[in-house]
Amino acid sequence: MVNTRMMYVRPGNLFKEFIIESNKQVVTSTGRVANSHSGDGTKTLKGCLAEASDEDRTNHSQKDHIVTHTIVQAGSPKAKRTDKLVLENRVFYIVDIDDAGTLGISTIYYAEERRDAK
Repeated sequence: MVNTRMMYVRPGNLFKEFIIESNKQVVTSTGRVANSHSGDGTKTLKGCLAEASDEDRTNHSQKDHIVTHTIVQAGSPKAKRTDKLVLENRVFYIVDIDDAGTLGISTIYYAEERRDAK
């Protein structure tokens, strides 16, 4: 049986391991609420990273967060909308999630790449 799933994948678009860091709200010493992402590297997802199309930017962007990339994962969602995904030294904030067909077959994450966050 031929595996047609890998037939159209380009060398740069192979599946990669993303580390999921969950979002927690903490109160600072000044009394302000701040978001703090934490993770020990044990929670991961395997997905394919691609640049977002103009249609994705228009339909899934929010006021302060513009979608720059899409990440496609096989299976049901492992990350939430407020989580952060780390790939080597790149950081992606999840802006929107599309569980394609709500059948758990594949998940599309619409993400914003942040160069100012570590």
